[in-house]
Amino acid sequence: MEGLQLSIPQRIQLLKNVVVFSLLASLYLSVHLWAGERNFPYTSLFFSAHITPPYDYMYLILITFFCLASFVLKWQRLFIFLSVLVCAWLVVCDLTRLQPWLYYYASLLLIYIFYDGRVDDSNKYTSYFIILQLVVASVYFYTGISQMNKNFVDSEFILVISPLKEFMSERQFLLLAKMGKAVPYILTGVGIGLMVSSIRFLAVALAIVMHFLLLLFLFPSVKNPNYALWLSNLVFILLLFLLFSGKTKQRYFSPTFLLQVPIFYVFVFLFVLAPAFNRSGGWPDFLSSNFRSGNNNTALVRFSERVYEKLPLVERQFVLYSGNGYILDYQDWCLKELHSECFPDKKVFTRIYDHVVSLNAEDVKEIELKCVLHHGLLRKP
Repeated sequence: MEGLQLSIPQRIQLLKNVVVFSLLASLYLSVHLWAGERNFPYTSLFFSAHITPPYDYMYLILITFFCLASFVLKWQRLFIFLSVLVCAWLVVCDLTRLQPWLYYYASLLLIYIFYDGRVDDSNKYTSYFIILQLVVASVYFYTGISQMNKNFVDSEFILVISPLKEFMSERQFLLLAKMGKAVPYILTGVGIGLMVSSIRFLAVALAIVMHFLLLLFLFPSVKNPNYALWLSNLVFILLLFLLFSGKTKQRYFSPTFLLQVPIFYVFVFLFVLAPAFNRSGGWPDFLSSNFRSGNNNTALVRFSERVYEKLPLVERQFVLYSGNGYILDYQDWCLKELHSECFPDKKVFTRIYDHVVSLNAEDVKEIELKCVLHHGLLRKP
């Protein structure tokens, strides 16, 4: 099996086109996260900096212009940098926007800022190509690592395969659910296999099968409104072909040249070293592929009936009743309104709590926030 027959410079150019279009498509598939009226609270990183609707659509227009300009105008690297810069500013204005797909698309595009596009030095363009491979391989490796816990099989995996309940008996479904225990190890193996040329074809095949199944299970619907996440599975299939299929190394490439590229060390830190500190609370969940693993930071926002009655009607639909009060399902709220997952960070949880308090200032003692973090417990009142 010879795989994809393209030179490395051609692959690099095609991959850039795929990532730029994917970033644009994902932004518009989750448009309410970036611009327009919304009820879900903003969580600024440093200060309240968001522009009120409808003027915030200016950011989307700017990103669209910069991305499209990178295809047709001369200063491609400048326009890529500006598009990533605007995305970074939007994240500073609201941490909820720090979605996994945004992090990986932006990281891949950052590599292009340092690559000048020259094809006369095989050592240089092969080094940047290996860095691109490293980023994608780390997604599978650390996704598998983060899913090595009981919560993944008992909650997230069963939730993903739940559409099969209609076609299977209860016994067959339970048997399939038990097979989910192998998924983390398969993903970790895929991440390693993608960087080992002798078994790369097997790793690519396994990864493509996994993404194809996720395209079916997560097909956009009322239950699966995270459209950008669904699209990312299609994008990663394309990335697998462009980065790992066929001949992906020059015959005369010297590995020592890779060690002379400064950006290589930055990406080794971001995608190899830093994610290892996720469980200790030293690295954010969404920046380490700890996504829908049943292993994220969580929070409980609980309040009394009197507080519930003062909430806007649009927010009451995301409230669940339990035996000792009402619980705000912030995950469902974020998913349904913004078409994205809630960023699992105590700043976001605290901002949601403050939002409920602002609507019920006189009943603040009847509102409780309990954050279960990787490195401890944060609790209010």
